[in-house]
Amino acid sequence: MIALVVVLSGLGGAISATGSRPSAAPVITTPPNPTPTPTPTIDPEAAALAQQLAAFAAERDAYYALYPAVDGNPVAALVARPNDFHRLERQAADPALTSVDAASLVAQAAQQRKDLQQRVDAAAGRRNNDSGTIAEDLVDRAGNGFIDIRWDAADACALTITDEWRTLGCVNGDDLLTVHLMPGDQFANEWMVQMVTVHELAHVYQGADAYRHENYSGESDRLLAEGYFEGSREKMADCYSLAYFDQWSLWYDNTTVGYGYVCGDGERQAIRDWFATLTVPLPRS
Repeated sequence: MIALVVVLSGLGGAISATGSRPSAAPVITTPPNPTPTPTPTIDPEAAALAQQLAAFAAERDAYYALYPAVDGNPVAALVARPNDFHRLERQAADPALTSVDAASLVAQAAQQRKDLQQRVDAAAGRRNNDSGTIAEDLVDRAGNGFIDIRWDAADACALTITDEWRTLGCVNGDDLLTVHLMPGDQFANEWMVQMVTVHELAHVYQGADAYRHENYSGESDRLLAEGYFEGSREKMADCYSLAYFDQWSLWYDNTTVGYGYVCGDGERQAIRDWFATLTVPLPRS
């Protein structure tokens, strides 16, 4: 009897009142604290630089979107100033560039883009020969409106007036895209108007030639250094006028224009070859 009680007592500890075994208590496992992912450190300078470079890229795209309006124009280098813009692009690619430097490049690129836009807009209004003059017609066609003409030579030019000589026009270095002429009544005849106007256009083209090159020394400088046109820019401009109109004299109807140098066939061919280089599409960065 004692043995039976012991056994039953043991069974009672293992069997519930309903006769089923109790389920084991759930094991609760507490996961270890996860290692926090470190928050990336933001470099303020790198972020600022990236922002400025994005702004520069936008200005660059806007500049080149305007480019087709001048590509192939003989004065394109004066209008778009591509070498100046290429310099900004090279600086923007400098690995040592800072955000402050980049902001300066953005401002310069924006100004150059605005200048180009302004010149494109102004040219569109200069193709109608508003004055109805021979001079303006020549100038409008020469640069497709990108060259301006003003009858203010008395104020804009360094005048030389003698009994035998007087200044009738000029192109100034601070504005190479404007031809300044005396009023029409200061010219003796139509021939003189044409010769003087085209002479001044040659100076515009000389400036455009210089701006095609990073060192601002163009093909015209090479020709002059080699002795063409007696090394004179003015005589080169005379030769351009003579070749343009297929003339062989600077004298007509008791009137003389220019600097007294009549160029020959070789120099006229050099003029034609030189002008052809000005209509070549401008290089891009």
